Amino acid sequence: MSREYVYLSFFKENKVDYIYRPDLSIIEFPCTDCQNAAIMCSQTSYWKCENCNQGGNILRLIEFVKCNGKFRRLYVPKKEQKIIFQLVERLLKKYPDEPGLSKINSKVRELIKYYEENTVSQK
Repeated sequence: MSREYVYLSFFKENKVDYIYRPDLSIIEFPCTDCQNAAIMCSQTSYWKCENCNQGGNILRLIEFVKCNGKFRRLYVPKKEQKIIFQLVERLLKKYPDEPGLSKINSKVRELIKYYEENTVSQK
């Protein structure tokens, strides 16, 4: 487990979007060469992008940061969910008498809950 923490700390320290899936022992992050997601083994640090066939290990990623400085963005659903909830909460505070906003808030939460339950059940 200690190697996983080292690899995850690399992504956090360099502010790289990632999705960690401990049940599969993988870390998903933006490919260094294309717009798609690359998959890294959290045990070995070996990674590969299925789209452009680029790959390597953590050392190649460290070198990429030294030379280029930044990774592209990766869509992280949990992060986006948090942002949406924060936006809705701000709107609810700003317009407390607007009945449509509380309805939108509950509908969005229901929709997300539905997708989370159905996505988990399909795995």
